[in-house]
Amino acid sequence: MDRILILGATGNLGGLTSERLAGKGGVQLRLASSREAGRAALQERFPDAETVIADWYDAASLEAAMQGVTRVFVVTPDFMTDERVVTPNIIKAAKAAGSIAQIVRLIAIPPGLTESDLSQAFLDTRCGANLHVIAKPLLDASGLPVTYINVPGWIMFNLPWFLAPEVKANRRLAMPAITDANRMWISEGDIADVAATILVAPIADHIGKEHVLTAPARYDYPAIAVLLGEELGEDVAYADDDGPLRATMGEAFDALMTYFEHETQAYGGVTHNETVAALLGRPQETVRDYIKSNRQLFV
Repeated sequence: MDRILILGATGNLGGLTSERLAGKGGVQLRLASSREAGRAALQERFPDAETVIADWYDAASLEAAMQGVTRVFVVTPDFMTDERVVTPNIIKAAKAAGSIAQIVRLIAIPPGLTESDLSQAFLDTRCGANLHVIAKPLLDASGLPVTYINVPGWIMFNLPWFLAPEVKANRRLAMPAITDANRMWISEGDIADVAATILVAPIADHIGKEHVLTAPARYDYPAIAVLLGEELGEDVAYADDDGPLRATMGEAFDALMTYFEHETQAYGGVTHNETVAALLGRPQETVRDYIKSNRQLFV
C-alpha cells in the first residue's frame, strides 16, 4: 500500500488533493500541519487519515513525518516560505527516511525562468511563486525522484479571494490597473485532480517530468468583469481601485505590488498545451465554468 504524505495539507491545494485521494484503494494518507490546531482540523476533516506535525523549518520533524512514506506531495505557502531553508530540509528528510519513491512538487514559474532573471527586491518578497526558482534547482540536483506540477498562471481561487467582496457589495471588480495582465487561469480543482492522478499512477510514468498546466484562453480584468456580469445577470464594472486589495492584503500589500511588477510581464510568454486534458481525460475547467459553479460566492 502506498503511504502518501501531503506537506501543506491545511492549504487550499493540499486539502483538495487530500480530498481526491481520501478513500482511494491502495492509499494511506498521512497529512501534515506545522501547528497542533491545523493537525486537529485535518483529523476532523479526514478521519480515516493519519495526521502529524511537521514544521518546514525543522528537518527532524519532516524526517519523522516521512518515515514509511512512499510518495510526498509538497505545496509550500506564499509570503512566508524561505525555500533556501525549506527545500534543503525536505531533501535531507527524504534522504534520511529512505523510503521515498516519488516527490511531487508544485511550482508556478514560467518554464525556463531562473533566479538570475529576477531582482533581489522581487525575491525578497517571498510572494507568490518567486522562490520556486530557488527550490527547483535544489531538487533537480538532489538525486531524488521528483515530479513537478508547474502552474504558470493564476489559480481560480484568486477570483473569490481578491474580487468577491467588492463584486457582492458594489458589483465592481476593483483591482489596481498596474496589476492587470492577460492571464491564464487554471482551476484549483483541476490542479488537485492532476496531483491526485499523478500520486496514484505508476511511479515510473512521471519521475523526472515537469507537467506544465496552462489554459487555452487569457483574460484581463475587464474581460473577467464581463464574464461575472453575464453569469450574475447584472453589470459588473471594472474599477482601477487599490482600496479593496489593500484591505485584503494588509501588511503584505507592498510585497504583493512588488511581485506584480514582475508577474504581469514574465508570464505573458507562456504558451498553451493540453496537459490538463491529457492527464485527466476530460476538458479542463474554464473561467466561466468556475464562476457558474461558484456563483453563490459573488451574489
